[in-house]
Amino acid sequence: MTDFGHSSSSLAFADLENRFGRENAIVILRTLEQFEGVIEERVVKLSIDERFRNVLRLMKDSMITQTRH
Repeated sequence: MTDFGHSSSSLAFADLENRFGRENAIVILRTLEQFEGVIEERVVKLSIDERFRNVLRLMKDSMITQTRH
């Protein structure tokens, strides 16, 4: 299992899909996007993998910002 804090770049949507099934993985992705304030209309044209990488980057940036304060 991949540790998000150490190696998020190796975590892929396929990992989520393999573990939870496609429908559940998409629900998880959308939930993460909502927590990060991503507007669905802005990412709907991106591939699922791009959306997943985007939300991981946003989560990582949020963690870095929060730990600085």
